[in-house]
Amino acid sequence: MKIKICGITSVAEADYLNDNKVDYAGFVFYEKSKRNISLDKARAICKRLKPDIKKVAVMVSPTLEEFTEKENENFDLIQIHGKLDVNILDKARKDVWYAINLSDDEFGEKIAYLEALNDKQSDKIKGIVIDSKNFGSGEAFDWQKNKDKLSTKLIKDKAFILAGGLNKENVGEAIKLLKPDIVDVSSGVELGKDKIGKDKRLIEQFVEAVRM
Repeated sequence: MKIKICGITSVAEADYLNDNKVDYAGFVFYEKSKRNISLDKARAICKRLKPDIKKVAVMVSPTLEEFTEKENENFDLIQIHGKLDVNILDKARKDVWYAINLSDDEFGEKIAYLEALNDKQSDKIKGIVIDSKNFGSGEAFDWQKNKDKLSTKLIKDKAFILAGGLNKENVGEAIKLLKPDIVDVSSGVELGKDKIGKDKRLIEQFVEAVRM
């Protein structure tokens, strides 16, 4: 089971990820998020991360210009929430993860969008991130209720990244029930609801719970 810690904002947190041998580090480029980070700061953190930790640029409805800017940096892949312009998929050189918030309207709309892509465009999307209704909220969704919905061939043909309210107490149950390829945590390993930054001990406990 692979692990992504998202919303990294400091060099110290890079050391936490290095020490726990996680697989992915996520950097949020979205001004409305408390985890929003500057490109310069992200560069410094990326330099501190071990080479085998993949760097993920997380964006919301980027323009082609914004996408290309991040693609030209030292990120291994780009994770996109919101709208994904097909022009981005036509021109993308790096792998894309596409996020679906689990509200009834958005889920149906985004599945229809994915089904309408041509093979070349679809191949650019290597992973599907399934998040709760409001991404970044730290809220879990009803896993049992949505289990069948997440077992569709379209999602299973990609890497299945599970996000939304995961923490050390519930991640084991989520893995057992939904069988994702990757678990993605942010608020579940943070210092507090109104604080910015990750808690070293919570990261250790989360990683331990995943790898039990």
